[in-house]
Amino acid sequence: MKSQHIDKQSNDCPGNLKWNTTGTTIISGYGTGPNQLNYPNGIFIEPKTQILYIADVGNHRVQKRYPNGEIITAAGDPHGRAGSTPDKLNCPVDVFADENENVFISDWYNQRIQFWQKDAKSGKTVAGNGSLGTALNEFHFPTRVLVDSKKKIMVADNQNQRIMQWTFPYDPEKNVGSIIAVSY
Repeated sequence: MKSQHIDKQSNDCPGNLKWNTTGTTIISGYGTGPNQLNYPNGIFIEPKTQILYIADVGNHRVQKRYPNGEIITAAGDPHGRAGSTPDKLNCPVDVFADENENVFISDWYNQRIQFWQKDAKSGKTVAGNGSLGTALNEFHFPTRVLVDSKKKIMVADNQNQRIMQWTFPYDPEKNVGSIIAVSY
């Protein structure tokens, strides 16, 4: 496909496409109900399933919206209770999902990346040890999480000014991350 310049002042897209200037609200309202949010932050659409995942920071959960409109809690407490046990999250700020509906979550205040399998009642820490710090097994507020095709987890470790990587299989008690980018 040939690349084309798009003028920022125009609604024109390459080819015959046009931007739709009207939007549709799919989830709204402040609260703890399944179709309500409290400071949504990270969002992710899984390309194959077209499921929308939302890091619902203030409700300490990740919500999942299916293409048919059904909304359920994918991770964390459905009623918005925070915690540091495997069944709870504390201000999840980002989410990544695979085509099997498993999710990886940047669990901000717990200083960890949690992995929740589809329909699980609790998660497993796959990166970080839950302690705030600068060691290779610690985070200082992980803000973003991605997983590549080789199952490598990449994490933006915000206050440590670095990008960390963990390889599969994930065992934070035995394995530490490696720094793949740093800024001083």
